[in-house]
Amino acid sequence: MVPWSAEDGLDLEGYRNTLLPPKEIFFPRWEPMLRYSGWGRNLRWEEVRAPSAGRPAVLFGVRPCDARSLTVLDAVFQDDHPDPYYLQRRRAVVVVVLACTTPGRSCFCADVGGGPADERGADVMAAELEGEIRMWPVTDKGAQLLAETGWEPDPGGRELLEQHMQRTPTPAHGVPAGRYPEALEGRFEDPVWDRLHLPCLGCASCTYLCPTCHCFDVADETSDGGGLRVRGWDSCMFALYTLHASGHNPRPSVKERFRNRFMHKLSYFPKRYGLLACVGCGRCVEHCPVNVDVREVMKELVSDVQS
Repeated sequence: MVPWSAEDGLDLEGYRNTLLPPKEIFFPRWEPMLRYSGWGRNLRWEEVRAPSAGRPAVLFGVRPCDARSLTVLDAVFQDDHPDPYYLQRRRAVVVVVLACTTPGRSCFCADVGGGPADERGADVMAAELEGEIRMWPVTDKGAQLLAETGWEPDPGGRELLEQHMQRTPTPAHGVPAGRYPEALEGRFEDPVWDRLHLPCLGCASCTYLCPTCHCFDVADETSDGGGLRVRGWDSCMFALYTLHASGHNPRPSVKERFRNRFMHKLSYFPKRYGLLACVGCGRCVEHCPVNVDVREVMKELVSDVQS
């Protein structure tokens, strides 16, 4: 247990969440993959890794929703073809999660199967309780960090946090997280999409701020005699994302792209990985320029299956 105060420069009391999610630590916006030179039979290439890749680090103050989002990214980047760039960073970083003793106004983690004290994705769990920071390990990696830094694990911290959570209920509209795939079954051609998509600008701010969105593009930046192959973030909300070389686009308008975003997060992804691709962080609610509220969209989509 460590006492703290805002005078020490550590403001935990007024802290809700960061604007950008921690996924950028593991999955950078722009990342070099290889450098090449020459052409044809004289082509030479070498793999390139960013200097920070694999460097040991500690992420402190990650919120439970963002830590849980790492389990979603883990499923993607450890699938049939494990991604060495992501996994090298993931293995090197210890994630210290700070429980949310006061959920924010746009939070809805409980609606998607999470919670303000969820330990999934955490190596160490921390909570500010009664004026002290209490920590306890969740994984072996977390236990090693506490041992190496001299922090004494708080054996009673988890119980005290659970008691606090019982006195601070998390807002939820009561739809079990497991019912979202059921709610979207057979809804691909539902006329509800004609109405739900109308406010959306297709600006993609929701996907760039989302801790679980992982779309990327790979491109070659060429120069005289060679070039660099890079990977950078992309978004399914952009028209070019699904544009074929033939000129055909299976998602030609915002309606199709808006529909895909929800179908992927709430239906396709859970069917493949057993996880919702939404953790209820609320960033898309807080920062949408036209006030599209994902919570209201989700309520609309599950209204027909509520009992």
